[in-house]
Amino acid sequence: MPVISVDDADKALQSGAVAVDANSESTRKKNGTVPNAVILTSSYKYDLAQLPEDKSKDLIFYCSNTNCTASDAAAERASTNGYKKVHIMREGIKGWKDAGKATKPYPQS
Repeated sequence: MPVISVDDADKALQSGAVAVDANSESTRKKNGTVPNAVILTSSYKYDLAQLPEDKSKDLIFYCSNTNCTASDAAAERASTNGYKKVHIMREGIKGWKDAGKATKPYPQS
């Protein structure tokens, strides 16, 4: 699965890509989420209806940090179900925050 840097992910999101959060609820409560991210119910058995209907949409999956593999499982599920542009932001929400990017508190309102 292609890996995308935090800065490149930020640029892609500004151009219409969709962030997809594969974190646990406790990680989200601690670190927040990327603004406007799709919040998955599970990293490996989420309902595909949670993703955009357009399977050509650029999706950027992330989890907590470089040691986390939840985003890999979530991205693999999307890819095997026909999504064409699937990336993993390996640094996760921790790398996003460390780079000074904005986060949204969880739960989202």
